Amino acid sequence: MTSVSIQAGVNLIWALADLAIVFTFFKFGRAEFPSLVTRSMFVAWGILIFGVAYLVQWLFIAGFGTHDASRYSAFLQNALMSALFIQMAITRRGLRGQTLNIAIAKWLGTLAPTILFGVIEGSGFILGLGIICSVFDLVYIGLVLWFQKQLDGVTMDQVTLTVIPMR
Repeated sequence: MTSVSIQAGVNLIWALADLAIVFTFFKFGRAEFPSLVTRSMFVAWGILIFGVAYLVQWLFIAGFGTHDASRYSAFLQNALMSALFIQMAITRRGLRGQTLNIAIAKWLGTLAPTILFGVIEGSGFILGLGIICSVFDLVYIGLVLWFQKQLDGVTMDQVTLTVIPMR
């Protein structure tokens, strides 16, 4: 009989959270685009992006092996996400859909494996990417705090009308 590792349980939880994110992306993501992007265009583009991401993951596995590929690709994706969180806050001109708790959890969630794989296990590549992620995550935390200060006392109706006039 084989036992299930703790990591397998964590991976299952992550996979379920990822499915919720994908569902949310396809359900609500279209609203972030100009009206010229139709629903079918948005869905087709989303499917293409997920297909390419799947292919890139397999290329990482082919090039680096399963062990290193999973780590390298995860940290590269994380660095991209960290930069995109900043871009999202700036593009939205506010904190719609964002909180300080999310920003801090994002940072700590990357800091822990950076310490484990980059410092304790001695991977300079992962340590470098982890530092890049931390810099972006700390900038994002600072941006969230700045927006919170700017919006102190402003109602959600005012935020929608004055802080986020996108279209």
